[in-house]
Amino acid sequence: MRLVIDNGNTRTKLAIYQNNELIHEYKYVNAELLSNERWLDDLKDVSIAIETAFGCSVANQEVREAIERGLHVLSIEVEWLGSAGTWRDVKNAYAEPKKLGADRWFALLGYRVEAHNHCMIIDAGTAMTIDWMDASGCHLGGWIIPGRRLMHESMHQKTALVKGELAEDCFREPANNTATAMSYGVHYALVGAISQGLHVSRQQFADEPFDVVVTGGDGERLIQSLSCIEPISYIRKDDLVFKGLLAAADSEL
Repeated sequence: MRLVIDNGNTRTKLAIYQNNELIHEYKYVNAELLSNERWLDDLKDVSIAIETAFGCSVANQEVREAIERGLHVLSIEVEWLGSAGTWRDVKNAYAEPKKLGADRWFALLGYRVEAHNHCMIIDAGTAMTIDWMDASGCHLGGWIIPGRRLMHESMHQKTALVKGELAEDCFREPANNTATAMSYGVHYALVGAISQGLHVSRQQFADEPFDVVVTGGDGERLIQSLSCIEPISYIRKDDLVFKGLLAAADSEL
């Protein structure tokens, strides 16, 4: 068995694979990882069968160290992997490859092990990232946009009189109160970014077909809203980063 870790800015996902098949997945808020070690209870029964552990992280060092300490208790040592200039035929667009977020890099690899088409990869989490890669494996670069909650929290912090909870349901219509107006505005700002991303894709890929790949907790709701105003065909992939980590780990063996 292999343990794979996607340590994000807000949440951490752990997955256990056996013969390249996902058999367990766990999700934790990073604040919970720091405050207690109850998350280790989920791994106790399978820890003895875990042979290797690989992960990528875009969180702060405190969270990574908490994960390392907890896994050490279970006699599991994790190896953190980062972005690289190349992997097989995938080429990083960044002049300084290690500065590309590791989650974005491994999502590219995760797509590449399964398909070789032009693609636009949307990961809607704490931040929403959009990355483009052509059929030859060349990463063309990407965008980083504050995610729904991050954008909403920013307005709370910078506007003293503007408060309200982020609505889960958003509609493409004018809002009649400030809290709802904030939620709708944040949501459709991201929908608009994806729409513009589709135009960029058509331009970058010279109107050739391309895959739209969606991952991240907010991805589905954003794509569904976009589909109400323009046709879009997409592929939902929640294990892109895991697949990329496994592929990179295999290359190091």
